[in-house]
Amino acid sequence: MEDGESSRALMETPVAVEEKRNNDSPPTDDCCPICFGAFSVACKAPCGHWYCGGCILQYWNYGAALQPCNCPMCTRKITKLTPEASLGQHQGDEVTEILKNVRRYNRLFVGGTYGHFLKLLELPLYIKRMFHDMMNPDRPGAHLNKLRIFAMILGLLYTLSPLDFLRIGRQNVIDVFDYSAMALSVILYVFGLYHRRRRLQRVREMAAIQL
Repeated sequence: MEDGESSRALMETPVAVEEKRNNDSPPTDDCCPICFGAFSVACKAPCGHWYCGGCILQYWNYGAALQPCNCPMCTRKITKLTPEASLGQHQGDEVTEILKNVRRYNRLFVGGTYGHFLKLLELPLYIKRMFHDMMNPDRPGAHLNKLRIFAMILGLLYTLSPLDFLRIGRQNVIDVFDYSAMALSVILYVFGLYHRRRRLQRVREMAAIQL
């Protein structure tokens, strides 16, 4: 078996070896299409385009809560990010953190039964992204229906349980949970408007300082 592998290795031409190496690393004469700078923690999308790991994850943050982002170059779904092979040799804190986030991204979009298990492990990330999406002023009411369904399920479970610490009557529990979900959606939307206003104000202040 070892002799066969050795023979195949000897049969590889220099061109084939070079192509294999290039597939594991970004082009040396190219740059990240998002920041237009040199690649930092380079990651390859399934379509073959390379990006800085931090750049493509930040781009994903502006997308749907639990959907893979589209490649900015060809619009194909990026269901997996493959870091540059040589990154395994680096132990810097920044590189380690970005690689950790890349692995979390990949877990969200693994198919099959194992993929569902990994999604459960990343449930905190999904909830965080969902709340962030609900604060987006450009998407009022985002995930409101999901939030109401979740609230109704909680209300139903409370109704069926022997506990009654709310003291509002079991027949009113589901309505109270439903109204609470809608109120939470409105509060998050208003907070998103405030957050955007504060961000724009800081941008104006920085622009005034530069002038």
